[in-house]
Amino acid sequence: MRLRRQIRQILGTCAVTAVTVLATAASARADEPSRFGLSVDAYAAPVYDRSVINQQTHQPVDGSRETVGLATVFNFDTLALGGVVDGMPGILGNGRLAVGGIAGWQPRLGSHRYQLMGELGAERFGDVGGSLLGTPGARDTWLDYVGARLGTSETFGSGPFELGAWLFVRKDLGEANVSGPSGNLPGGPDSTTDYRLGGYTAGVALRLGVRFDQKRAPADPPMEAEAESI
Repeated sequence: MRLRRQIRQILGTCAVTAVTVLATAASARADEPSRFGLSVDAYAAPVYDRSVINQQTHQPVDGSRETVGLATVFNFDTLALGGVVDGMPGILGNGRLAVGGIAGWQPRLGSHRYQLMGELGAERFGDVGGSLLGTPGARDTWLDYVGARLGTSETFGSGPFELGAWLFVRKDLGEANVSGPSGNLPGGPDSTTDYRLGGYTAGVALRLGVRFDQKRAPADPPMEAEAESI
């Protein structure tokens, strides 16, 4: 009798444990992120720039500047792939444009998403040395770069809108030397200034965009699946 009672207790404990595990698994399944997703974000950022150096003064040109850009990210579970383009046109010179691809890890916790991305691309330096008094040159210089992005975003309610931020850094893979006109007064002697291109940049961007997800198909309850098989 005692042995039977112990067996019943063991079987009862196993049954409760199995139900608890199944309920926990079902809850976790419901909270799983969408299998496929797409986000498109516009962003703006102040940038700390050490990629253009005046060779005469050894000081950076536009050491603090602004940039605006667009990022598109596809995700498959926690794997994320996408592209970015950003820059700022220089009306009188010193324009900048960067085009790159990004890839990395994007886990989700509730409505929050976190991104840890690597970046590879090319950066265009346009009309270096242009100013109000000096006409910029017509030559553009491209340099390859590598970078990293650490980001977070949050989707609001059930709608597609999301808000987030990027912390990003970039390092040019090469260097180039260019010359630009100095800011001489009209009628004065012509002179040029030498610049070294290639260095690093860093910034913090505010992101605003939309996100679209493909939801997972809900699993059939065990009772319904059993009834269908019968």
